[in-house]
Amino acid sequence: MQAGYEIYVDVWFLTGFIMDAIALWAAGRLLRQPAPLRRVFLGSLAGTGGSMFLFFQMHDYMLYQLAVYLFLNPCMVWLCFHAGKKVQAKDFLRQLAASYLSMFLLGGFLGWVLPREAGGLSSLFCLAGAVAAVEAAEKLFVHIGRQKATLCDLMLVTREGNVQAKGFFDTGNLLVDPLVNRPVHIVRKSLLWGHIQKEGLPLRLIPFHSLGEPCGMIEAVTLEGMYILRDNRPVYLDKPVFGIAEEKLFQDDRCDVILNGKSMEI
Repeated sequence: MQAGYEIYVDVWFLTGFIMDAIALWAAGRLLRQPAPLRRVFLGSLAGTGGSMFLFFQMHDYMLYQLAVYLFLNPCMVWLCFHAGKKVQAKDFLRQLAASYLSMFLLGGFLGWVLPREAGGLSSLFCLAGAVAAVEAAEKLFVHIGRQKATLCDLMLVTREGNVQAKGFFDTGNLLVDPLVNRPVHIVRKSLLWGHIQKEGLPLRLIPFHSLGEPCGMIEAVTLEGMYILRDNRPVYLDKPVFGIAEEKLFQDDRCDVILNGKSMEI
């Protein structure tokens, strides 16, 4: 005896359209590449309508799934993010992956919290919770991205060699050497002190002020150069000035150098 199923096309279409729209919107938020709402709705309309059309036309469910995941969903993402624009394969694949991730998170969240036989109001509350979960994930990705953007690899060039270091961009460090009018970077004393003594690098005092110390002096040294490695491209700074700081300023091992805020403009 074969089981019979009733399909409510209007409910199916509305549910699929809303889920596709939220997934595309969430993908744009996660990647910091938001698409206009008309593009989100266009992609969702094409995705939901196309999946329903294929469902009624194709009798092999496996082929139907392959058609949806390998053809229909990529077309939906293209309509949302790239219609009328030149497609970059790398960007398109990232957007497609983010869309699938959003669909997975939304579907899993709704499947976990949505009670059986839930009414319309309960469904709306669960959907709002899914949107909130996406917002939380987006904030987490942004925080991670900012942390990654503020850290970089450095190579300090002295008279007799090079020193590898980790740098941290600090917008609050705007100290300038009044003698040569150059930005001052703050370096961990233990990193350079041996080179300073070995090479006889001259030290001088630079005035500074901070919240903890309204007026003070910090020892500084000028090196031959510094390479800042960002986005796989080195940026060279000639004759950088470094203030020598004690270990207590560096509360963890994330960095050895606090880069001047003006260095972020390069």
